Amino acid sequence: MRLRPGYNAPVSSKPGPILLVVDADRRMHQACESLFSAAGIVVRGVSTGEEALEEMRRNPPVALVTELWLPGMDGLTLLRQVRRERPALPLLVCTGAPSAAAASQAIRLGADDFVIKKRDTATHLRAAVRKAVARRARLAETERLLGELAELNDRFLEAMVELQRQNMELRTRSDALQSMRDGLRVMIVDDDPSIVAVLEALLHSQPDIQIVTANSGQEARAILAREAFDLLLTDLQLGDDNGVELATWLHKHHPSTAVVLMTGYATVDSVVAAIQHGVVGYLQKPFRDLDEVLGKVLEVKDKLQIERKEAAYHRAFQARNADFMARYRLIKTKLSTLQRVPT
Repeated sequence: MRLRPGYNAPVSSKPGPILLVVDADRRMHQACESLFSAAGIVVRGVSTGEEALEEMRRNPPVALVTELWLPGMDGLTLLRQVRRERPALPLLVCTGAPSAAAASQAIRLGADDFVIKKRDTATHLRAAVRKAVARRARLAETERLLGELAELNDRFLEAMVELQRQNMELRTRSDALQSMRDGLRVMIVDDDPSIVAVLEALLHSQPDIQIVTANSGQEARAILAREAFDLLLTDLQLGDDNGVELATWLHKHHPSTAVVLMTGYATVDSVVAAIQHGVVGYLQKPFRDLDEVLGKVLEVKDKLQIERKEAAYHRAFQARNADFMARYRLIKTKLSTLQRVPT
């Protein structure tokens, strides 16, 4: 991490938010103090994962930055434990010994970003921490608003017994109609025809899954330009394209389409770039277990079905209870504003 030396932070009598830095190298603690103290952030440096958990429980931090390689409890184990205890805490990995496997595992465990020492600048680390804190704050506010929306709905239904009965009837009819549209449209993109054939046969074994295939990025883009899909299952390295670039392009034109990347040539940069561009899954080739591939596809399908049924219910609810929707619309506006903030 390239940090400017010799900085002395101004002393403040009022303690600020805490940034917990976990690294056996004390120089990392000092570097972060120089970097963040000017913004009023108090840096607490510890050397082990066990110390980090004790400090987090005693003085809850606004964010946590950890090295992967620690004495005793390693950084990945620490991430897993922190996510159990503080699901909304912003977590960043800042390591001097990166690997694709470690980066992928860290992201799966809930790390918000992956910073590489001696390559990324201090400005990059500071921006990454700020971005993670802002993102987690938006998620927390979104969760709060959704909870308020649920509470509002519950109170309304309790007070309006007759409307409750009518709304439940509407929901039943909506679910019945929606069940006819619960299929999953999947596009498979790989320049290896044998991989496409294996995946196509695997997904054809499941009901309600429609499959379209492509053997190049150009072919995939042409199809995606005129058709909508629920899931894009694409190789990272295509002959004429790149899976991350394809996912970025798709996100602009069809932001609701989920993307799962497949590759046999993972790098730290490719894993991080994929996550940053909205990719929901990452499968290593060659496939060790096709059940893992199928499980990822069915996970997307289940999530989509839940979202469709919830959307159908809310449409029916809005039509039946127009007078009640004033507060509901206000909450939805706040949620939409949060979702439009860049991540």
